[in-house]
Amino acid sequence: MKKSLLLIAGLLALVPLRAQRPVVQLTMDSCTAWALQSQAAMKNALLDIGAAKEVRRAAFTKYFPSASLMAGGFHAYRPLIDKTFSSNDEHTKITASFDGQTLEEQMDDLQNFLDLMGVRVNLQQMVQDFVDRFSVEAQVQMLQHGIFANAMVTQPVFAGGRIVNGNRLAAIGVQAAELRLVMTRDEVELNVASLFWQIVSLDEKQKTVAAAARLLDTLERDAEAAVEGGLMSRNDLLKVRLKQSELKAAATQLTNGRQLAAMALCQYMGKSYDSADYRPAAIGLEPAPPLPLLADPRQAAERRVESSLLDLSVEAARLQGKMAAGEALPQAALGATYGANNLLGDQFTHNGLVFATLSVPLTGWWEGAHKIKKEQLALRQAENTRRDLQEKMVLQIRQAQNELAESYSLIAVRSEAVGDAQENYAEVRNYFDAGMATMKELLEAQTMLQQALNDRTDQLIDYRLKTIRYAQLTR
Repeated sequence: MKKSLLLIAGLLALVPLRAQRPVVQLTMDSCTAWALQSQAAMKNALLDIGAAKEVRRAAFTKYFPSASLMAGGFHAYRPLIDKTFSSNDEHTKITASFDGQTLEEQMDDLQNFLDLMGVRVNLQQMVQDFVDRFSVEAQVQMLQHGIFANAMVTQPVFAGGRIVNGNRLAAIGVQAAELRLVMTRDEVELNVASLFWQIVSLDEKQKTVAAAARLLDTLERDAEAAVEGGLMSRNDLLKVRLKQSELKAAATQLTNGRQLAAMALCQYMGKSYDSADYRPAAIGLEPAPPLPLLADPRQAAERRVESSLLDLSVEAARLQGKMAAGEALPQAALGATYGANNLLGDQFTHNGLVFATLSVPLTGWWEGAHKIKKEQLALRQAENTRRDLQEKMVLQIRQAQNELAESYSLIAVRSEAVGDAQENYAEVRNYFDAGMATMKELLEAQTMLQQALNDRTDQLIDYRLKTIRYAQLTR
C-alpha cells in the first residue's frame, strides 16, 4: 500500500501543476482590430453617433403636426354657480305692451272710460294691490360636477426658420460625431502601435542582453583558466563577474518591463493576459521602411479630420445666428380641436373648431437684437479659431516631416555606429587575447556594442511610430 502511494505521488509529480498557455502570434492588424472592438473610447464614440442620430430624428418630427389629448373631471363641494333671486318688495311694477301700446296706456284708456261711465274705481290701485299679493323667488345652481375631453392638432406653418435650421444643426451634429469617431480610431491605432513596438523593442533588447551574456560566459571561462594558470589577476575575473551581475539585473528589468508591456497591450485589446501567451510575430526591424513621399503641408492640413470639424463648428455658429433671428420673426400655425363635455350633469355635448394663429413678438425684437449680436460674435470667434488652428496644423505637419526625415537619417547613423562597435569589439578582443588590452578595455568595448545595438533598435522603433503618425496627419 505504501509503495502504491509513493508510485502515485511520483506520477502526480510528473504532471505539470499549470497547463501551458497557448501561444498567440500578434500582428499590428490583429492588435488594432481587437482594440477597436474593445476600447471604451471607440464604444463611446459609436454611442455618440447614435445619440446624434436620435437628435436628428427628433428634430425631423418638428415638420409634422403636433397632436394632444386632454381629459378631466371635477366635483365641487358646492355648485360653482349658485344664485337665488327673490322679490318681496312692497310694490312690484309690471310693464307690458299690447298692439303697440304699453300696459300703462291701455290702463289709462280704460280708466278714462270708467270715469265717463261714472264708475268710481281706481284701476291703477286695484292692479297694484293685486300684484302686491304675490312674491317671486328663484334659485339657479350649475357646475357642481362634470367631465370633459378634447383633442387638438396643430401644424406649424412658419416658425421663423427655426425648424429648418434646427434640422440642419442636428445633421451637423451627426457629421461631427462621425468625424470624432475617425479621430478616436487614429488615437487607438497609434496607441496600439506604441504598445506593440514597445514589446518588439524589449524583445530585441533581451536578445542583445542574451548575446552579451553568452560573450561574458565565454570570457569568464577563459578568465578562470587564465587565473588558474597565473596569466591573469583575480581582479580581472571579478570585473567579468560584476559585469555578468549587471547584465542579469538588466535582463530582469527587461523581463519585468516586457511582461508589463504585454499586460498593457492585452488590456488595451480587451484580452486576458493569463488566457494565452501573446507574442508579436517574428518581425525584422531591418531593413527600415523607405521614407514616404512628403505631402504639401497646407493641402494636407485642409484634408485633416480636424479641419473638417472646424468647418462644421463655423457652420453651426452660423445656424445658431439664424435660430436667434428666427425667435424675433412672426410665427404662424393652423390647427383644429374637437371636444365633448358633460358639465351640466344631464348629457354630453360635442363641438369642434378650426383655427389659425399668428404670433408677432413686439417687445421680443429688442431682446432678439442682442441675441443676434451675441451669435454674430460667436461666429467670428469660430472663424478665428478655425484660422488659427489650421495654421497650427500646417506647422504641426511641417514639424512631423522634419522629425520623420531626421529619424530616417538617424537609422543609418545608428547602424554605422553598430558596425563600428562590432569592429571595435573584435579588435579589442584580438588585442586582449594577445595580451595587449586589459579586461577593462574589453568590457568597455562590449558595453559600447550593447549600447549601440539598443540605440539602433530604439531608432528603428521611433521611425516606425513617426511614420504611422505622419500618415495620420497627412491622409
